Amino acid sequence: MKEEIVNSIENLLKNYRDLYTKEEYIFLKKVSLSCQRENFDYEKIREITFQIRPFFTRVWQQELTDFNNYNVGDKFKFVITCPTKDAKDYDIKRKSILSCSLITDKHMGTFNHLNYGLVCDVNENNLIATSSYDVHSVLIKNNNAPAYYYISSLKNGYKIFSEKYVNPLKLPNQIEMDLIKENIKVNGDFIKERFKNVYSDITLDATETNFLGVVLFEPYTERDYNEAYELAQKYSLNVKIIPKDLYYKKISISKENEEAHYYDITALETLIFIIEHSDDISKEYSNLIIENGFSLINIKEESGIGKLSINRELALVNIYLKDDLHYYKIDYSNGFKYLQFFIDNVLVSKEEFRDSLAKNAISMKH
Repeated sequence: MKEEIVNSIENLLKNYRDLYTKEEYIFLKKVSLSCQRENFDYEKIREITFQIRPFFTRVWQQELTDFNNYNVGDKFKFVITCPTKDAKDYDIKRKSILSCSLITDKHMGTFNHLNYGLVCDVNENNLIATSSYDVHSVLIKNNNAPAYYYISSLKNGYKIFSEKYVNPLKLPNQIEMDLIKENIKVNGDFIKERFKNVYSDITLDATETNFLGVVLFEPYTERDYNEAYELAQKYSLNVKIIPKDLYYKKISISKENEEAHYYDITALETLIFIIEHSDDISKEYSNLIIENGFSLINIKEESGIGKLSINRELALVNIYLKDDLHYYKIDYSNGFKYLQFFIDNVLVSKEEFRDSLAKNAISMKH
């Protein structure tokens, strides 16, 4: 335990010296030396962590990305909580603590592979514990819990205990590196999780936490999309979609990184993704040929299977498939949550549109 604290302090002083005054630096250095020289029991170690935790919180506040200023393709670090209930039943006011995960442009593992989450602020009052792995057993009691480690106390006087010792002083750069190493070890690459769900566990005091926005990972299901936007509406937040493949392509150690990214414009969810992220995709090495105009974007699939035209001014998308006489159109003038689908200028359901597009694409490929 002492060694972990010493390593955390040394990491703090080495990488974030400019965040502290001379007096604060000297104080932290003395704490580190004291831990190295003296034999402390767990009670003393806990006392030390409580005393210096605000210095570590300061780093979290600096390192986390401003949600409002994040643009797709940028580097980022967010702390998100992934609701285990449907959005309609989720209520932060009923929670004492929030189990969260650190996600970054190099690692996006979340609890249960959940594809969306509420972005949380980290402040001097809400950071309780940080771990590079799932803590699993956390108890909230108003008295002591024998054989458990006392982590912290909440504003209401209740105490938080963990079955295993958790170093509450880990910094974002340490956790990110631990996650990357573990993901490469068990899944073979950055970001992708083929075999094992790798994620961190950041514990926050729910009563002191503010929600900043909602993130939704692409590719997503229709349910993911609806849940993310319902949470956003519930807490008056914005949604930002993070395309995993875009980031994977940038940092992948796989040979796939050397190949063109393939987008199937006859798959409806991929088509919607292209419409939302055409500017970013135009910078990629992919199978799409993109011509950007002031208000019109023309996109061709290099094999000639089809093309689409995005009219930004009218918020309309026209889709043309080779040798197909049907005329497909998507209207996103009311936002991507309320898309309207047309076949031959007749309004149809999303399912009818998807099925017709897929059916005609199959007939063309054969």
